[in-house]
Amino acid sequence: GPDVNESMDGFTVNRHGEIRFGLSGIKGMSDAAVQAIIEDRDKNGPYTTIYELVERIPSSAMNKKALECLAISGGLDNFGISREQYVTKDQHNISFIDQLIRYGNQYQKSKAEASTSLFGDFGGVEITKPKPPITPSWGTMERLNKERELVGIYLSAHPLDDYAVVLRTLCNHSCKI
Repeated sequence: GPDVNESMDGFTVNRHGEIRFGLSGIKGMSDAAVQAIIEDRDKNGPYTTIYELVERIPSSAMNKKALECLAISGGLDNFGISREQYVTKDQHNISFIDQLIRYGNQYQKSKAEASTSLFGDFGGVEITKPKPPITPSWGTMERLNKERELVGIYLSAHPLDDYAVVLRTLCNHSCKI
């Protein structure tokens, strides 16, 4: 699948010999977001947290839709936050992605103000990082359908994986293509 730290514009092979889905192949990802991610990653190294991603990528390139598509397609799975946590809304009808976009905008604004300030970083206000919500997990089919909707194919699993044991033990005929 796609990965924000390994995927390029199109399909590529990573250092482990695995084929990585290209970021441009994700439905809803703008070319500006893809290029900003790749250029920043090449210049400053891989992203260690989701917060680092939204701090480093300009908000003009990475909007809410691009970040949401990246999360649902599995491009942010290596940060230890589940796909459901990114898009589930809290009691105020605000998703974690909305909070991340707001945090990234505030961080970039305060960084720009500090660089133009006479006193630099002196007396800056600490911006609180949003915490991912605790949410119930999606079922396998729901996750796969959302993934297929954005990527066009099933990448993380197959819809019949839950029935593999039953199919192997109870089916007495097979079809070779």
